[in-house]
Amino acid sequence: MMGVTLESHPPLPSRRSILPFAKFGLVGSITALIYFMLMWGSDLLLGLPYILAVSLAYSGSTLFHFLANRHFTFPATNGYPCGQMFRYLIMWCINYLITILVVGLCFELFHLSPYMGVCVSVLLTMCVGYFLSRYWVFRSKGDVV
Repeated sequence: MMGVTLESHPPLPSRRSILPFAKFGLVGSITALIYFMLMWGSDLLLGLPYILAVSLAYSGSTLFHFLANRHFTFPATNGYPCGQMFRYLIMWCINYLITILVVGLCFELFHLSPYMGVCVSVLLTMCVGYFLSRYWVFRSKGDVV
């Protein structure tokens, strides 16, 4: 067949590059469930102000998130846990500031429910958290960026 050219397609992402993101999504989903349950309990059952409810829920889901990502998502148990925890806490602070800023803006500026603000902030912090976790927090010495 003369004159027929085959288009070149970029290679599909490898399983090795997709699997950590899928695991991160699973861990994140479970963490979000824990987060929302804690927020609901703090807000509706305890009647705490929304900033305190968000803060407690965010803090309460952190330990699960760290351990699940360290052991399951990015098997990094050979790394130094103190160094990983220090970097994770820096990432946590960055994501916490993003969360408080987004929830505050949604509630104060747009008069939305704090729950809507949390939903928006989860999308942003998920992206930031994945890249920081994969390439900085749980990075192995042999990893190439």
